[in-house]
Amino acid sequence: MNRFAVLRAGYGALLLAAPDPVIRLYTGHRADQLTRAVTRVLGGRQLVQGILTAGTPGALVLALGAEVDLAHVASMLGLAVLDQQRRRAGLVDAAAAGAFAIAGAILACRAPMQPEPTADACTRRLAVRQTAATWIARRTLPAPIRQWLQDRRVT
Repeated sequence: MNRFAVLRAGYGALLLAAPDPVIRLYTGHRADQLTRAVTRVLGGRQLVQGILTAGTPGALVLALGAEVDLAHVASMLGLAVLDQQRRRAGLVDAAAAGAFAIAGAILACRAPMQPEPTADACTRRLAVRQTAATWIARRTLPAPIRQWLQDRRVT
């Protein structure tokens, strides 16, 4: 498993298992029920994304992950603007998601066009992940990014 996926999955597991200390660190306040629930949902998203990027993901999988992280950044910045009580938490979480987005984009630029399969079951899992990523990318990625990926013959 690559370090990026381990870090992301660990962060997600932390948010799921112990949201209160993380919220206190982010905000300086005790967690309310809504903040705790949202933190767990975001932790689940990070954990699933960490699992999906485990192994040797291709550039397309990593680029889609960066896109999800950028959507997370936008939502947290929106929270910071709209909810003064949760502003600090929104800004801190936007920074964390931004760091994941930047790391994912850098890794996507360095990743092989297609992941290297290592075993039969692994090959099938990678093929499914790549097919799903290609389908999603064609429908969601902005045109310049799609073009860059096509130039690398990823999609």
